[in-house]
Amino acid sequence: MIFKKIEKTLKVEGMHCQKCVARITDALKTVDGVKKVAIDLEKKTVCVISKNEIDTGVISAVIEKLGFTVIK
Repeated sequence: MIFKKIEKTLKVEGMHCQKCVARITDALKTVDGVKKVAIDLEKKTVCVISKNEIDTGVISAVIEKLGFTVIK
């Protein structure tokens, strides 16, 4: 069985270290459907790979609840 893969990338300000990466990754993995989270500190991006469509607002809310700023 083949699963579709949906990828969303957001620009996020305020990430500085691996602790930030871990906090965001752990929080996003609690969102239903999220399979993988990839964060690039240099580019300031968070990429979420999911098995189903997840509203960007949901992803943004999780990140912003941690004190980071999602650039829209």
